[in-house]
Amino acid sequence: MLGERNPTLVVAPKVTDRAPVRMESADAAGQSPAEWVVMGAHGGAGASTLARWWPQAADTQGAWPGCPDSTQLVVLTARMCMPGLVAAATRLREWHAQLTPTGVVVVGLVLIPARPGRIPAPVRRFREIVAPLVAGAVYSIGWYDDLLALERRQLAPCEPDTPSEPRRRTDLTAAAPREVGRVAARISESIAELQTTGVLQSL
Repeated sequence: MLGERNPTLVVAPKVTDRAPVRMESADAAGQSPAEWVVMGAHGGAGASTLARWWPQAADTQGAWPGCPDSTQLVVLTARMCMPGLVAAATRLREWHAQLTPTGVVVVGLVLIPARPGRIPAPVRRFREIVAPLVAGAVYSIGWYDDLLALERRQLAPCEPDTPSEPRRRTDLTAAAPREVGRVAARISESIAELQTTGVLQSL
């Protein structure tokens, strides 16, 4: 079940493979405190871009959120390649093994392409192995060439009340891709469900 850890499911990563802990409060650009944090499983995982697109989120710079006074709900992000998935699996094993700060709950994994084009079959198969570690709450976001030529500050954040994006192509300086907003909405729904079922209160 999403939000629940199972230490018997995994082999704990070595001390040298564990992520650092960040004790600073998680403040989002659009609102404070953040609703959830985005944690890159490795360098270049797209966490800062997602945190820019999602006004309700904050980037932890690859660290587990350790401050109990702000959100410790974590959305992991990784590139859709073998090294990226291995890094994501390591972070998830770390969480399941109860080696993260008290209060941390992983509520999703976002996978971003490492390049445009078809995903190799071995990578797709390994994705299916990793998915159960986050109860299947895996989200995919497509490749956007324009990200290569834009600074993060130029990216428009998700605005739920704005009109739909242009039919053929999204101007990333004017609007975030619709799929990015849809993923954010699904994450918010998952968090609301965890609150309703009492999973978060039981931690």
